[in-house]
Order: sequence, then C-alpha cells, then structure tokens
Amino acid sequence: MSKESPLIEISHLKKYYSVSNGFFTSKGIALKAVDDVSLTVERKHSLGIVGESGCGKSTMGKTILRLIEPSGGSVVFDGQELFNVEEKRFMEQKKIQSLRKEMAMVFQDPYSSLNPHMTIGDAVKAGVLRHKIVPKEEAPDYCIEVLCSCGLEKEAYSSYPNEFSGGQRQRAVIARALALKPKFVVCDEPTAALDMSIQSQVLNMMLDMQEQMGLTYLFISHNLQVTRAFCDEIAVMYLGKIVERGKADEVYYHSAHPYTKALIASLPVSEPGQKKQERKIMNSIPSMTDVPKGCRFHTRCPYATEKCRTEEPRLKEIAPGHVAACHGIAG
Repeated sequence: MSKESPLIEISHLKKYYSVSNGFFTSKGIALKAVDDVSLTVERKHSLGIVGESGCGKSTMGKTILRLIEPSGGSVVFDGQELFNVEEKRFMEQKKIQSLRKEMAMVFQDPYSSLNPHMTIGDAVKAGVLRHKIVPKEEAPDYCIEVLCSCGLEKEAYSSYPNEFSGGQRQRAVIARALALKPKFVVCDEPTAALDMSIQSQVLNMMLDMQEQMGLTYLFISHNLQVTRAFCDEIAVMYLGKIVERGKADEVYYHSAHPYTKALIASLPVSEPGQKKQERKIMNSIPSMTDVPKGCRFHTRCPYATEKCRTEEPRLKEIAPGHVAACHGIAG
C-alpha cells in the first residue's frame, strides 16, 4: 500500500519586504522574513514552528495561506499549487475561493479577532453562509452545534464577545475556523494570550477536534515545551530559516542545534528540585535587514568557529527524520 502524500508541501518559500527609510524606500535592502524554507506537513498531523519573536513564524503561516503574497517558492495544498493561482481571472478566483474554506487560521489575540459589534453566532455564521457549508435555514443550528463542540454553551450564539473571558473568546475563534470544515488550520500562538490554567483546556479541545475532524495543524509558538506536547513534529526557525526539524520528542530530548538547546534551557523546570540547565544565548537577535553571513546564529553561539562566520550550514540528517543546520554536528 503506497504512502499517502503530504497535505502541505512547501518548497523554497520566500517572503521579503522592502525596507522603508523615512519617506523613501531603500532600494536593494530587503527584510527577509522567510528565506528559502522547505517543509512538508503530513495529513492529520501537527507540525510545530518554534522560535523567538521576529523570526518569521507568523509571516510564514500567513504566506502559506496567501493572506500575504509570497516573494518566491511554491506551496502545494492537497495536490494543488497555490501560488500560480491568479485571482484576477474569474475562473481562477473561484478556484482559490473554493480552497479558502479548506484552509483556516486561528490568530493569537482572541480580543481583536472578533468584531465587538457582532454576536458570536453572526461571526461564525458569516463564513458558513459565504461558503455554503449548510443551507441558510440550517446555519443557526449548525453554528450552535459547532460552538458546543468547542466547549461553549448554546447561549454563546446570541452573545457578544465582551460577555466572554479570553479562553471563551478563543474557543469562539476556533469554532469560527472549524465551522468551515477545513482540512488545514494554521494556529498562530493560539494560547499565548491566555492564562496558564486555560491554555491546557483549549489545547486539549483542539486535539479532540483534530481527532474528530481529521484536521492537519501548523502550530506556531515560541514555547517549545507546549509545542512538544501538542505536535507530532517540530521545526525550529531562526531569522527566516529552519535550523532544526524532526519528531517532537526527538527534537526536544535530543536537540542538536545550539539554538534549540538554548531555547530548551530557557524553559522553566517542570519538577521541584530539578536542576535548571544553563545555556544562555549571547548578544541580542540581529536585525533581519542585516542578517549575519555564514551561519545566522554565529553571532550568538558560544561554539562558533571561523567556518561558521563564512559558510552557511545546510540541513543534514543526524538521525532518521531528524535534521539540523550546524557545522559542529557530525552527520
């Protein structure tokens, strides 16, 4: 029996921005938010993208969905290339609109993700009606069913966002995304704005919905600990590049790249009396408009050599399915 193809295939994805200097745009200077990233996301699996703020994680997620336009590369979704779809032509516009319902996004801030002047029911129903998920007369009951499946009471349908807590709002945001019956959901720091006590509840609900609906997640987070618990695989991102990737437990417990090791060492200890690792990252993160030559991490790496300063490392396999980009790793 042949293996099923990945749901998402990302090849050499790039997103560059021209740098503005006052009233003028500086020609020849680009902010490389996403720089030649290639990844696959298996069907009904979760791929976590982790890294510090500003490393390009959220930009990558939005570019994959064409919420912002790419500068280069290719994204194949369920066998269909997304980036050669010209929305100016009517037929092609219909094609990409038909794909919109199959790809959804859950944003970080549940407070700004919902229109305060719309009821939760209207917010969820808008997409359901636009994409004709169910007949119009069935939409209210369908939306209530989805809200309840995401852990809210049926009264939420006629309530406004200001009547809810942050955790309840995020459940509503997730319900709005899942109401379209998508195959693929980009989750951009979906629990970062929530209290710790609520985070696990929302994540467990998302895992339950993944099992029920056969969802595929791209899970964006700065927290490697949460990502390990939620995802099947992890890709570590630094200054627009993937520096390590592999099965979640493999990356977490057998990290190879100095940057990944430092991220793990910065996590709080999970048990009383457990000794905390000391592996500090030197200096501050460089500007993405002035990316260091060679290995991008060499300005902050305590193990950097002359080769690291002049030659960019390639991703190489260090264990089955586990790759990292570091000159100091044998592979």
